Amino acid sequence: MIFLLTSTGNIKFYPLLFNKGLPLYYAIGPCFYLYLKGELNPEFSKFKKKHLLHFIIIIPALISVMPYNLLDIEQQQLIVNRAAKDIHYTFSTAKYIVEPWHWFTFPLSALTYSILQIRLTYIFARHKRNIKTIRWAYIFSGLLTLIFSGMLVLNIAILRNANDAYFILHRSPLILSLALTFLLLSLSFFLNPETIFGLATKSDNFNISGSDLEDITNSEKRKTRPVDEKLIEQVEHRIMEKEIFKQAGLTMSELAAQLDIPNHKLSDFFNKHYQSNFNTHINNLRIAYIKKRLDSGDWKQYTLEAIALEAGFSSRNTFFIAFKKVMDKSPSAYLAGLKGK
Repeated sequence: MIFLLTSTGNIKFYPLLFNKGLPLYYAIGPCFYLYLKGELNPEFSKFKKKHLLHFIIIIPALISVMPYNLLDIEQQQLIVNRAAKDIHYTFSTAKYIVEPWHWFTFPLSALTYSILQIRLTYIFARHKRNIKTIRWAYIFSGLLTLIFSGMLVLNIAILRNANDAYFILHRSPLILSLALTFLLLSLSFFLNPETIFGLATKSDNFNISGSDLEDITNSEKRKTRPVDEKLIEQVEHRIMEKEIFKQAGLTMSELAAQLDIPNHKLSDFFNKHYQSNFNTHINNLRIAYIKKRLDSGDWKQYTLEAIALEAGFSSRNTFFIAFKKVMDKSPSAYLAGLKGK
């Protein structure tokens, strides 16, 4: 957003935003790297103090933006007014403009992290675990590599040809290529939403030594950890006593937030304790609730759809499919049997 405001000249309306993005640019690479590492193995999805070492590269950027941000609002307005009129000024060596070498180093640092992501994915791929996530990780890292390579080439082109900066930023084919790559990156999340919400599989068990991964040995002999009794109590209380299974559109992320536990831990719990995934278990509870209502004769006062909606089903079709899967007959057939009795 700051980049677009600056390149279009509209930054003059938002002087407080100018020179705020650079430290965030340097954080992009480490954030994506740590994110991918956590997606490949949920054990590393928690942020640890040692991960702060990755963000030391932000310090030079903070120092560079400090002079401008120490100015009063009137002086800042003068700077952004000049930047809006002359885009060359934005890439100059003026006192209150960040040093030009940042436009080379920040995409280079992000590109380096993208290459490390590919290496990390390759190490996981050797163990042939969770092929879908590995395939996504390769695509994700590859797109990031293209994006940061393009940004590096773009910034170098601007620094070498300051007179053509406006053309490069507004009409260059490279800008269109970067935009399309960003679109593909967005689609990678759209097609793999589990990578956003942390719905990890239960087969990702790896050991880490330093920044690298060690080979897995005798994984079949590892003992399965017992399910946390306290977690069982928490989940049962929330789902059964509070009857949140009757909440339409309930997601595992919402339940995880209510219990204040990571998504992947809750997913692992359902797989191990209930031997089913979250949605299947919730639908089974809803069907049990509906069956109880029907058996008690509530069908005489309410329609099937009304009872299904109260149980938490958001649509007639979803209810019919879930009912037949559990009861091995359609709701209408089950109801006909009750009426016959």
